[in-house]
Amino acid sequence: MRISGISYAHRKTHRIRTIIMVIIIFVLLASIALIGVSTYTGWMLTHPKRKALPVFTSNIVPEYRNISFKDINDEINLKGWFFEVKGSNKTVILAHGYRQNRLQYGEDTFVLIKSLLNQGYNVLTFDFRNCGESEGKITTVGIYEKNDLLGAVKYAKKLGSKQIVLMGFSMGAATSIVAGAESEDVDAVIADSPFSDLEEYLNDNLNAWSKLPSFPFNQTTFLSIKVLEGVNPKDFSPRTVIKDIAPRPVLLIHSKDDAFIPVSNSYELLNAGGSNVKLWETEGVNHVESFTKLTDEYLQKITEFLNSLKDASDEN
Repeated sequence: MRISGISYAHRKTHRIRTIIMVIIIFVLLASIALIGVSTYTGWMLTHPKRKALPVFTSNIVPEYRNISFKDINDEINLKGWFFEVKGSNKTVILAHGYRQNRLQYGEDTFVLIKSLLNQGYNVLTFDFRNCGESEGKITTVGIYEKNDLLGAVKYAKKLGSKQIVLMGFSMGAATSIVAGAESEDVDAVIADSPFSDLEEYLNDNLNAWSKLPSFPFNQTTFLSIKVLEGVNPKDFSPRTVIKDIAPRPVLLIHSKDDAFIPVSNSYELLNAGGSNVKLWETEGVNHVESFTKLTDEYLQKITEFLNSLKDASDEN
């Protein structure tokens, strides 16, 4: 049987339309799946499971008292501990990282706290919002946490502290830089493994936390966070404000082998700051592992930095 040209053309057109429809349906389903996965991931990243405080033996813990204070906007109730050196008016405030709590390194944190106490510094350590025992239902990787840290600074002043040093790790390091730039009550900042700009960091490295392929999920998850939570990472850039800390000193600590926040972030901060910003670059350790893997050298660097504050105070 012969097939007329008209019949053949009709069948060919029908086939093309079918293929186009299949492609459209596939793209639509893929888009829905992408949006769904990105939205779920964005929600999980901003609502991480709280890490409970470890159970520890009392004989390894210096004497402390439980404290409670509000963020700078008087909205969120924050919980923490205050380790006091009798007669001291100097305080180091510890700011933990993402998915952590007031004890950044678990029991090992007490080694750091004891070292600070031995140098005459009180230590205030607390849980950021939505972490540990503090109130709050969202984690914003610094945007709102800055308000928590400023609340801690205000509380330390209320306790009589006249010299305040912020010491942060990862998210807490970036937050310490921004809070230090904003508050004149901060005398120095120690930032261990900070990111330099939140928007750029999430765009380039979100997959390190989400465990999804960087393309296309970094950008879509990043967008979902902005839409879901109404926060804009553009508003949080340590690199933009670090110059405002001068002439107060800043010590950056970062491993060149950091797989989560590349050391290039600290180099950007170093270049954006003034001569008051110094970088100690470590190697052979991963993200915020310099303290646990290079403990003696780490404590020595912190001691030298704090001693330089005493020297500067004596000169003035």
